[in-house]
Amino acid sequence: MANSLRDTKLKNLTGDPGVYLMKDASGAILYVGKAKNLRNRVSSYFQENRDLSPRIQLMVGKIADFEVVLTDNEVEALVLEFNLIKKYRPRFNVVFRDDKSYPYVRLDMGHPFPRMEYVRRVKKDGARYFGPYVSAFQIRDVLQWAQKAFRLRDCSDNEFRNRSRPCILHQMGQCSAPCVGYIDEASYAKNIEQVLKLLDGKNDEVVSELESQMENAAREEKFELAGALRDRIRGIEEINQGQKVLDPESAKSRDVVQFARGGDVQFARGGSAQFARTSGVQFARARGEETARQGAHAVVVVMAVRDGRTVGVFQFPFTDLDPELPDDEFLYEFVTQYYLARHENAPQLLPSEVLLPPAAEGKWEGLMVLSRALGKRMEIRVPKRGEASDLMAMVKKTADYHLLELSTRAANTVEDLIDTQKRLHLHKFPHRLECFDISHFQGEGTVASRVVFLDGKPEKSLYRHYHVETVSGPDDFKSMREILGRRFEAAGAARIGGNALPDLVIVDGGRGQLAQAVAIFDELGVLGVDLVAIAKARTERDFEGVEVKGSMERIFKPNQKNPIALKPGTGAHRLVTQARDEAHRFAITFHRKVRDKRILGKSKR
Repeated sequence: MANSLRDTKLKNLTGDPGVYLMKDASGAILYVGKAKNLRNRVSSYFQENRDLSPRIQLMVGKIADFEVVLTDNEVEALVLEFNLIKKYRPRFNVVFRDDKSYPYVRLDMGHPFPRMEYVRRVKKDGARYFGPYVSAFQIRDVLQWAQKAFRLRDCSDNEFRNRSRPCILHQMGQCSAPCVGYIDEASYAKNIEQVLKLLDGKNDEVVSELESQMENAAREEKFELAGALRDRIRGIEEINQGQKVLDPESAKSRDVVQFARGGDVQFARGGSAQFARTSGVQFARARGEETARQGAHAVVVVMAVRDGRTVGVFQFPFTDLDPELPDDEFLYEFVTQYYLARHENAPQLLPSEVLLPPAAEGKWEGLMVLSRALGKRMEIRVPKRGEASDLMAMVKKTADYHLLELSTRAANTVEDLIDTQKRLHLHKFPHRLECFDISHFQGEGTVASRVVFLDGKPEKSLYRHYHVETVSGPDDFKSMREILGRRFEAAGAARIGGNALPDLVIVDGGRGQLAQAVAIFDELGVLGVDLVAIAKARTERDFEGVEVKGSMERIFKPNQKNPIALKPGTGAHRLVTQARDEAHRFAITFHRKVRDKRILGKSKR
């Protein structure tokens, strides 16, 4: 943006609160921020004498335009900022990505006889949700035990409506058979009430109630009922043993948030330099050698404590962070996005208290705005002493441990990338790798897949499915030519985002598929992209009829007669075969969906 135009826009900026969006020359969003005073905040980026961090200097150098959106107050600005970051995922923001869908327990309290369900998504449907739980195994154990101990129904609503006699679970003593009226709503509701207390972490209260009921049943010589109540108590005690008691005196619902960050490392390769351990992802030419810079890593750990017991420890890894990003800004952006996301999905599951490390004090004003935005009394504090401080120290050790794991994995990943470039004699470092595969059944329903690896890790948001449109019959060669043509025609039209040119393309197959790929590259004028084909190891039979591998995985390259054998255990073998297997899985899964849909369509005619 020309300085005159920029100065005009800056001069006309209002001092009201709102959100600003920084854009580059192509219109892509670089950064989304909020401000109490837009004029002061946005102008600060363009002050010549302002001491900016290298990260902000880099961003300012790319800014070609900016937009602002006015809001009535800071709280609205914070919520809008969160939604825009989630939508655009700007390069210079810390973007919270929780790829995991944690399991929850769902109880539809609108039903006269609710059932406990295992779900992965929280919906605004009036039901009660409990969680999230760390693993599916944990939640399934809880569901199975609660269903048996309290004899809750396990059938779907449709089965419940249409059942005329009790199921086998009732015969086994594991269901009270509300479907046929063997238990009334009031009695069933009492069982549900106790289950709700257990899910809320009030285990001791439930045990006390059950012990009283058991004693009364024994006095009245109802020994079968007393035995059932005893079994329930034992089951609850087993659950309690799996939950570490951190603070028996505390009845608070609290989250403990800690983090650990790794630093910045540089290494050089080329010439006589050795291939070094690093997690480098940014490369630049310098003095005839290629140097790599390792972005910082970070891990945030959130420990959920309910009724004095740990109910979950969740970790959130971040890779390739800007090392210049201050700790307080990183922590603030994580906490803001994490709790606004939870408030959006399940506000009833927010804790009453959040404990943060000392770095949070640098963004205290913003955290108070977050507390108001959540619309619920959620106390945010930084403990200095006492049991809460000890708890923070324990979670910090967990964060440090996971950071070491993350850094080790990242270093191994880049070693695999370096080994791939070295063994396959690639012209470029394979930052972006794409692998293509064809799938069909006896020539019918031919489809294809593209998987993308960024810096050695699958980037599933860039995966693509293709229907083969111009080829009839089982012709993998022509199918591969069509798919690559469509992919790189799109790249020629817009070489940004999902259509950016890869550094390495892998096609699943041998010389035939490679020849088609080379032909389409020549036809479209695709330059600067390494191209290889991977062929599976050949299998032969020995004299006893047992299949044995007769060769290693082989890599074919253009204008090279002999294939490159991928030795098992090497970094190149791990990376290339992982990409090939992922492309095959993705193609097969899509083909099955297409085939099932076609068969279902025929059956309805």
